[in-house]
Amino acid sequence: MDVLVRNAEGNLSDKDREYAAKKLGRLNRYFHAAQKVELVHHAEKLTHRVEVFVFADGLQLHAVEREATVAAAIDKAVDKMESRLRKLKSRIVKAHRKHGRPVAEALDEVEAAADEEYGDIRVERRFVMKPMSVEEALLQIELGDLPFFLFRNQDTNSTELLYKLDGGGYGLLCPMS
Repeated sequence: MDVLVRNAEGNLSDKDREYAAKKLGRLNRYFHAAQKVELVHHAEKLTHRVEVFVFADGLQLHAVEREATVAAAIDKAVDKMESRLRKLKSRIVKAHRKHGRPVAEALDEVEAAADEEYGDIRVERRFVMKPMSVEEALLQIELGDLPFFLFRNQDTNSTELLYKLDGGGYGLLCPMS
């Protein structure tokens, strides 16, 4: 597994880079094939913002944390990621036992182009939409800590949008034929 520690703004010491690589290396035990773990550090006024991206087993997970020190932000982000992975594992086991259906081997891969800027568009993300079920899209939105998720429904072969509701729960936008 590749552990990439990027410093978007500010100075990240070698000690902090080694600490981040050590902590992020622990996430490898949750996957069969972990391709890459990426940590992005942003130095803000009084805090440090740490973003963690995990690309493994066809999943993309994302966590963001802010703390006064870099080490504390890394600890909180890794703890959040581990909590999500334990939740994912229990949901998968429960689904296998309840329905006897397999979990998809590969979900969407996302390429983030965070450094490019086009007018009002600050970030452009491109991804391949592989057909998936609504349940898999729900997993993706929960693991990625996203407000919405665009996917191709494997049953209807149409592009649909799954989003979080303010009062809890989810909404699904489907095109009419």
